[in-house]
Amino acid sequence: MKKVKLFFATLIQNIFNFFDNRYVIAVIFFALASLLLLPKSYKSFYDLNIGDVAPKTIRSDVSVLVEDKDATKNKIKEIKNNTPPIFDYNPDYVDIVIANIETAMNSINKNNPTESMTNFFKILKTKPNSSIYKRLLRYDKQDIIQYAKIALSSVKDYYVISSIKLLYKFNTPRIIIRNIKNPKHEIALNKNDVIDLSRAKIIAYNALKDAVSDNVLRSTVWDFISELMGPNITFNNLATQKAIDEEIKKIGHVFFKISKGEIILRSGDIITKTDYLKLNALNSTKQKQNLVLKFLSKIISFIIISIAMYKSYTIMKKKSNNLAMKKNTMIAISATIIILQMLILRVFSYISVLMNYSSPDVSKMAIIFGTPFAFASILSAVIVDFEIAFFVSVLISITSWLIVDSSMSVYVIIYVLIGSVIGAFFTLTEKTRTGLIKAGLAVSLSNTIMIFVFYMFSGTELSQSVVLFDLFFGVLGGIMSYIAVSGLLPVFEYVFNITTDIKLLELGNLNNTLLKELAIKAPGTYHHSIVVSSLSEAAASAIGANATIAKVGSYYHDIGKIQKPMYFIENQSDGINPHDRLKPSISALIILNHVKYGVEIAKKHRLGSYITDIIKQHHGTTLIKYFYNKAKENGQNPKEEDFRYKGPKPQTKEAGIIMIADEVEAASKTLENPTVSHLNDFVREITNSIFLDEQLDECDLTLKDLNLIMDSFVKVLVGIFHHRIEYPEEEKLTPQ
Repeated sequence: MKKVKLFFATLIQNIFNFFDNRYVIAVIFFALASLLLLPKSYKSFYDLNIGDVAPKTIRSDVSVLVEDKDATKNKIKEIKNNTPPIFDYNPDYVDIVIANIETAMNSINKNNPTESMTNFFKILKTKPNSSIYKRLLRYDKQDIIQYAKIALSSVKDYYVISSIKLLYKFNTPRIIIRNIKNPKHEIALNKNDVIDLSRAKIIAYNALKDAVSDNVLRSTVWDFISELMGPNITFNNLATQKAIDEEIKKIGHVFFKISKGEIILRSGDIITKTDYLKLNALNSTKQKQNLVLKFLSKIISFIIISIAMYKSYTIMKKKSNNLAMKKNTMIAISATIIILQMLILRVFSYISVLMNYSSPDVSKMAIIFGTPFAFASILSAVIVDFEIAFFVSVLISITSWLIVDSSMSVYVIIYVLIGSVIGAFFTLTEKTRTGLIKAGLAVSLSNTIMIFVFYMFSGTELSQSVVLFDLFFGVLGGIMSYIAVSGLLPVFEYVFNITTDIKLLELGNLNNTLLKELAIKAPGTYHHSIVVSSLSEAAASAIGANATIAKVGSYYHDIGKIQKPMYFIENQSDGINPHDRLKPSISALIILNHVKYGVEIAKKHRLGSYITDIIKQHHGTTLIKYFYNKAKENGQNPKEEDFRYKGPKPQTKEAGIIMIADEVEAASKTLENPTVSHLNDFVREITNSIFLDEQLDECDLTLKDLNLIMDSFVKVLVGIFHHRIEYPEEEKLTPQ
């Protein structure tokens, strides 16, 4: 039985791991959205394939041209194979090299060898070679120029290519040579009339050998000029492709004609490839619109939507540093919201057609106006923030245009976009249940105004009954958006284990069952959590972090102490400390486990990722110094990692604030008769200790933030200890 349970537990975990991947989510989202955006299919008039038997004699009732795509492809292939490649020819290449050699040799200055050598090779446009340069200096420069000219001039009248292999990449026996001085002048040349660079060098060397008998001089001249030799014809890919394109344009596409009344198939004939092409042509003429183009346009639109959605998420992620939500969770939530909204639009679009058919007095647009299209933007604003909600609004407006079958498609885009943005904006100002009602009413008002504007532009009299129907459904659309969000928000919170501001406010109610249990079982911890929440809320407000998360997270950060409350000093009222009877390692384990128990309780009660992460991170990887030092005093050799919390370190500003507030509150109980200056030093010392222990390295708290946090802590502590604080004489002075 245990093995079966283990098997199913592992299977479920693997399924969750599989879906916890942004690429899997993206594929699922793409598939579902494609189905929802898929246009209505039209059955072909002749649903036959190659090899089928014609069930009856089929005649063409229209005259139509049918493209023979295979024949067109073959023609294009033939043109590509038969069009000769074009090469650019530079007739002055050798003369330019010889001129450079003369200039370089005449520039030699033996009085300044280093600068002269640099200038020498710069003129030749080659890499400096000190060995060749020194060898050239041994001879008269006029001899070098003369012999170089003899060798290079021997290949002047040849067509030289870098490699002969380049020629044989083309099937044509000839190539086109285009003079770079006069591009319009072209000559056709046989491949055999072209030599490669290797062959050209052999010719040049033989000429040099005949002219120079001195082996050393010949070797020097050859080593010098062989590096300067290059091809004088080069392949022009752009011109070649242009020539091919021009030839293709001349032939165009290959068509065959079907005449009206022509028999395409006789009953019992086997359908050939040509027959199939003709049948497809007839089918296309019987369709009212080009479904392929329509489908492609919708797919392209959907790809744009997907890119925009992911881009909006990345922009939002960069702007919002206080989100504890995982990236994959965020993508999954965004995709789910979009899919649900698209499904709602599809359903209401279908209902609009049915209603218009059964009740002609109710226009299609009335049902469209009543669609709860603002559901996605409002829900996005509640779960994430306004930035992502705005982009969702844009996406939904585009989606509505693609889905809704209406002549007022442009009006639909404007109507959906404005209403969605207004709903998101009103949700942003007040993320409460009441705020959702206000957002729904704001959408209703926006819908009403937009409908009035539409009818004013269309010139319709506002007294007509159809206008009243549309206005009624417009108001209903806003109300239904609120109802949809209210109904589905708890589902999103449960399924994705997220904590919205609305849920945070509910968890922040001190009458919560879990907080009541904490107050009864661990009253000291409960009081400690209340004080920590006051410190954290003030600090979060001071630095612009989420004060609600900081406050509510503080309530639950030590919830794991419910398991063994008496092992924590704040809950010990009778002076008995059970740790006195335990080994330091066991005591440390009990203390460490309150984080583990807290995470388990948070998951069991589905407190959400914000609270769960704060419970994990509020101690970071700090050391339990008391029991660690006690173990050392007992003569043991303890491992430091056994006395450290497992972390992770705080990942958000709120978690970092709660870590500091937790330490400050716990340590403040030891203060006696504190002064304001004493409290300042006390808070600063604890904060610096946490900072130096590198516990705040992974959250976004800056030094400026820490100073503001410490100031806010002191103000709160002054309020707590005001009846015991003794002010120094200088602090008692008041201005006259």
